[in-house]
Amino acid sequence: MATYTLFWHPRVSSLAPQAVLEEVSVDYDMRRIDVESREQKSEAYLRINPNGLLPALLLEDGSPIFESAGIVMYLADHYPEAGLAPGVSERDRAHYYQWMLYMATTVYPTFSHYYRPHDFTADPTDTQKIKQRAAQDLIPRWQILDDALADGPWLLGERFSACDIYMQMMTIWYDPPQAFLERFKNVARVSTAVAERPSVKKAMTYHPPLN
Repeated sequence: MATYTLFWHPRVSSLAPQAVLEEVSVDYDMRRIDVESREQKSEAYLRINPNGLLPALLLEDGSPIFESAGIVMYLADHYPEAGLAPGVSERDRAHYYQWMLYMATTVYPTFSHYYRPHDFTADPTDTQKIKQRAAQDLIPRWQILDDALADGPWLLGERFSACDIYMQMMTIWYDPPQAFLERFKNVARVSTAVAERPSVKKAMTYHPPLN
């Protein structure tokens, strides 16, 4: 019996949790949720994630957790031998928290506004404005990450971490990606390096880029 079960759908932030499951070398099952038929809003799935969103993860004891960043951070801490997160007493821990939470609470929600503008207004005539504003906001928010990567190969300098995996996941959400990758060359460099890791290569077969 697998240790974990990942509830997933392509490109809905399931990539990073799956890649981290691969990085920590544990057994896990994958349960694809049929978003087109709105299975994520079914009574059965709402018992796992009451938000009706993906991904979610069943832990060793069968209890569920949700939020992609939370899943990634839990696994990184639960398997310290994988080296995906600095220890609590290490100096890099502060920046690890900073970048994980910046991406999860600032960059990620901007993508949500871009791809799901109808979720953020009761007026259908507002959706295009919301999408346009999100596209504008993504530029300075990615610039902060690009600037941070100028002095080191990874977000934590010389240290590879779950932050880099989480960032790479979001880079595949751009459609089309070419102008984005040309504009943010440091992000593109790190994303390419992360994508070469065996764990991410395997996960990417389930989560192909938009283009």
